[in-house]
Amino acid sequence: MSDRRFEVVLREVARLGGGEAELYVARSRARGYEAREGRLDTIAFSDTLALGLRLFRGDRMGFSYGFAGDDADLARMTREAAFCLESSDPDEAYGLPDTGPLAGDAFSGAPGPALCDPAWESVAEEEKGEFARSLEAAVLARDPRMKRVRTAALRDAVAEVSLRNSRGVSLERRETRCFAHVETVAEDGGEGQTGYGFGFARSLRGLSAAAISAEGADRALRMLGAARPKTGAYRMVIENGAAADLLDVLCPSFLAPQVAKGKSMLAGKVGAAVASGAVSVADDPLDPRASGAEPFDGEGTPARRRELVAGGVLRGYLADAFWGRKIGTGTTGACRRPGAKQPPSVGPSNLCLSPGTLSFDALLAAAGEGILLTEFLGIHTADPVSGDFSVGASGLRIAGGALAEPLHGFAVSGNILDLLREVESAGSDFRWFGSTGSPSLLVSRVAVGGD
Repeated sequence: MSDRRFEVVLREVARLGGGEAELYVARSRARGYEAREGRLDTIAFSDTLALGLRLFRGDRMGFSYGFAGDDADLARMTREAAFCLESSDPDEAYGLPDTGPLAGDAFSGAPGPALCDPAWESVAEEEKGEFARSLEAAVLARDPRMKRVRTAALRDAVAEVSLRNSRGVSLERRETRCFAHVETVAEDGGEGQTGYGFGFARSLRGLSAAAISAEGADRALRMLGAARPKTGAYRMVIENGAAADLLDVLCPSFLAPQVAKGKSMLAGKVGAAVASGAVSVADDPLDPRASGAEPFDGEGTPARRRELVAGGVLRGYLADAFWGRKIGTGTTGACRRPGAKQPPSVGPSNLCLSPGTLSFDALLAAAGEGILLTEFLGIHTADPVSGDFSVGASGLRIAGGALAEPLHGFAVSGNILDLLREVESAGSDFRWFGSTGSPSLLVSRVAVGGD
């Protein structure tokens, strides 16, 4: 962003009575490719510019947004932010972030994550389209029982973000992203099962069409012939993707607004054991392998890995400047921009459950007899305050420490925190699933409803 845009805002702010301003500008150029029935079926292009303006004056805050970025648009945005400010309720927690280190964790000054791969610019459009087509072709060639590919898609983008504020903050970042995924269908004897495979990298060169298609096909194939298990309590290995889904459900309980409003299952538990010693959780914006990596948050606070749970003990919450003042922690660098039309809010960057030392096969061996849970069906319906859940699931039986026949049509129930207290070991098979990462988990006891 040129300084000229912010100068236009500052002149308008002064004309309207003064105050402190913050201008956030994001530009994204994205391309999407989808293959179907052996050909490139869809190509989509987008080029977007979005601006967000916050104005602070006298313990009040006003917000506005725009999509043009010219002088007239910036003047309009400033007038609308001033109008919203005058109409808002005062709160002494409003204001730009305080200068200085992150609360509770001095910023190390380490360089930010490497988010931009220059190779992104050199990949031809034809190569990207062929990559999407090859995903579908490789799935269908994997096994005769692979009958259909619902989706075989590639999307890549380059984004540029800049932030200026009245306290002299002037920050910019550029990042590239490349996602690919397949949704597959395997059929045998009238039975059908679905699967998925995906990959994320900073350019196409970091993705493997063979690995993504193999994952999508194998996830569907391994579930053919599934039966229902008997009702009971089972030792269980929760596969890394399903474990990441559990972490997504737990995520709101780490957010300062939910804690302050009494809507967090972790409220008032800092310093207490909330999980087994095998469980450690962090928010890590410095890992470029995850899609939420960033060198600074949505209001300019430097990025830093934040330990939330260490050895089962809750260490703290996530907060931006506003909510950090509310709960007395200060900002933890957790301000996010959910969209152009919404003010920034508290959220994680990359939430992850730390890996252990046992391989996936070692987890199965340690389970002995039990269930490998590969998928929760509807885990998002878990109660976000109590942590109680009762949802469908699928997986495979573990017999003699090895995988056996597939299982589906059963339910698992319990409480998320109780389940985390039952974790015996975390595996070494850590993987990022977008901006949430986890290894597989060995759990001593999970209630299962089946036949």
